[in-house]
Amino acid sequence: MVITKTNKNRVKIQLTAMALSTALLSGTASADTVKTSNAPDDKLDPVLVTAQRYEKRDVDTPATTSVYSGEKLQETGAKNVLEALKLTEGFVYSGYGASGASQGTMTSKVIMRGVYSGTLVLINGTPINIRGLYNLEDIPLENVERVEIVRGGGSVLYGSEATGGVINIITKKERQNSITVSEGNYGQQDYDLNLQMGKLGMGYNYEKWGNAGKASSYVTSGKEMYNIFAGLERNNYSFNYNFDTALSLLYDHSDSKSRYNYCFGEGYASNLADKTRYTRNYYDNKNLVQLQYHQDHVKGTVYYNDKNLETLGVDSYSSAGSIKNYPQYTDTEEKNRTYGLDLQQDWQINANKLLLGLTYQNEYYLPNVSKSLNYERNNYSVYGQWEQPFNDVNTMILSGRETWTGGAPNDKNYDNFSSQGQFIHKINENESIYTSAGQSFKMPTFSQIYGSSSSLMVGNPNVKPQTGMHYEVGWKKNSDHHQWRVALFNYYIKDNITSQNITTTDQYQYTNEDLKNTGIELSCNIEGTDGWSYNWGVTYGNPQSKTTAKPYWDRTYGRWQVNSGVTYQKDKWRATLTESYLADRVMTPSSAASYGQKPYLMTSFNVDYEIDKKQDIFFTANNVLDRDDVISHQSSEYYYTPFNYSLGYKAKF
Repeated sequence: MVITKTNKNRVKIQLTAMALSTALLSGTASADTVKTSNAPDDKLDPVLVTAQRYEKRDVDTPATTSVYSGEKLQETGAKNVLEALKLTEGFVYSGYGASGASQGTMTSKVIMRGVYSGTLVLINGTPINIRGLYNLEDIPLENVERVEIVRGGGSVLYGSEATGGVINIITKKERQNSITVSEGNYGQQDYDLNLQMGKLGMGYNYEKWGNAGKASSYVTSGKEMYNIFAGLERNNYSFNYNFDTALSLLYDHSDSKSRYNYCFGEGYASNLADKTRYTRNYYDNKNLVQLQYHQDHVKGTVYYNDKNLETLGVDSYSSAGSIKNYPQYTDTEEKNRTYGLDLQQDWQINANKLLLGLTYQNEYYLPNVSKSLNYERNNYSVYGQWEQPFNDVNTMILSGRETWTGGAPNDKNYDNFSSQGQFIHKINENESIYTSAGQSFKMPTFSQIYGSSSSLMVGNPNVKPQTGMHYEVGWKKNSDHHQWRVALFNYYIKDNITSQNITTTDQYQYTNEDLKNTGIELSCNIEGTDGWSYNWGVTYGNPQSKTTAKPYWDRTYGRWQVNSGVTYQKDKWRATLTESYLADRVMTPSSAASYGQKPYLMTSFNVDYEIDKKQDIFFTANNVLDRDDVISHQSSEYYYTPFNYSLGYKAKF
């Protein structure tokens, strides 16, 4: 069991703190202190299913949560989930190319509370993370009903990888028959077709980008290498079938190809300047199948995910600049697959509520097709939650999860118990305060233990699982047309899994580090008058890490973040301006001290005109100020895509 004496002491402290909170708050409030009010506005206080695994009003949920409808996300002008979420409050964005394009296993990410690899992504409550990757950029917004976000360690209810938070993407059960086309600069093209035929829904999306110019730069020994984003193509096919109100089937396929040209920059001989040293084409192919059942208090999902990554390239020069006698083709391919099930049931026992569930997942990993050496393991867990109201205003929620693995190669099996305690006090029907304390747990992936198809990444069979302790205190209030949210959080994660540069070979090997952060989040959503609506959020934190290579607390990411958006809707017009600003930020190399980096400011503007009930035209612009901001956070500088725009037309039928 990965439960040390320190962990046991933390559990005791956690339960004692929750008990004291209960005694204090229950002694200062009683049922007759709850004020009556009008029914809450669904926009200001939506019902969530992610935070507690059953329906609960946001103001009654003891966690930092956000809910975005598919329509609200589309107001940003984004085409996919990643591009929309990167502008929302509390997310630090890390990207590598236009529209969130990836470079094989180097994928764009949204980072919650400074935990780089701590985002667990669910589709309809089912995990889609494979080898730590989730590729939100491959999910078209046209497929999305809504997105629910829970910030903070969520490993107790959702298992490994939820150390920073959980993103749950709920897909559409019924589609709007429509066709959408748009084109823009840098060779942008986007086409969507959605059809609903009785119980069967179908969707297809195609996205393309051309050459968008310089994407990154890296300087070593006074010489610069830079790469050019040379193009992107994506396809997504989606099918859903509703057998009845309780049983549904989803199949989703996506594939993408991104191309980068790596070039000689400043510091190299004049005969090499701006010549392409090598090219790389990155192919990503994924399939998802879900069979879902939900009837009354019983939920169950059987699922299958696979993900194939392939890299094909041509080397024209050596690192010293000598011409190759012939092109050297670099072709690598890896295969990943998971399948499993998640079953849960909840019971109402008088005023109390009990939730019990179990999960099973089989993981398969083939790091290099040419070598035919594969790895496999079985992951099991049981979880439970007890919700105990003491009266009409005070409620405690206790949760626990036991996780273990079996059949892993070289007996690399893990066993962990995690727990969480939460307490919520209702000031009135539309206002509450809460406290939360809980543990998180994350297993190493096969790629972290055994390496990948890339010769640059070296596995580490001795890498440890990571464990964390998370604390949060929050306040929620819905007032008139305002939704106020404040959260103070603190966490300490031991043995967080990261990569470290091996200076002698210029490779990277997975290792462990410690993470900590203390911060505050404040946000407000406003349903204004005369067609105006607003949202803004301010986050302050101090994320830090410590490794064997850097045995001191080194800063990561940024301290200040400001997000805001404004929408104006009048008659047939709707316009939205959105921004995300990260300041007091640093770049953090794996083996050297962090150093300052200028703030980034990401902006998006979208305007839509409704010709009639069946037709719309829209215009979208990104990076409105045409800034050359760096949107990576390590040593290589990846740049925000220059000012880009597209003009589109949508027809409904």
